[in-house]
Amino acid sequence: MIAWAESDVQNFEMQMLGQAVRVRATPVKYVWDFGDGTVLTTSFPGRPYPERDVSMRYAHQGWYEVSLVTQFSGEYSVNGGAWQPIAGNIEVASEKRWIYSDLRESRLVGDDIPEQYMREPERGPDTMGPLNPNARVETLTEPKKQR
Repeated sequence: MIAWAESDVQNFEMQMLGQAVRVRATPVKYVWDFGDGTVLTTSFPGRPYPERDVSMRYAHQGWYEVSLVTQFSGEYSVNGGAWQPIAGNIEVASEKRWIYSDLRESRLVGDDIPEQYMREPERGPDTMGPLNPNARVETLTEPKKQR
């Protein structure tokens, strides 16, 4: 599975006590939980296919709930002055997503995909993916090298 976040610097402008205040929040850390016990912490958001900066392969077939928590650092400026750091960071959880792993090898194909490969079983107790006893908890400071 390839994962990525659309994460940009967030800018806010407001008035506080009659002063023009700007706040800038910069994403600094991403914590991906792939639902099988695998947790990957990165300093980058990943990129869509064909990149594999943030990727993993499930060991078992089934439904998994994937979550992402992004950590932001902050700065503020008053009346156009110099940017000042805000102490601490804030964590923002993205909406969790369910994905189905069927352990098939991936192939690039045309539009004529047989219907049996297009169906996913309904989510239920019998189709939930198990925890992986060999799951890893890993921190990456740079994207994975392409294989």
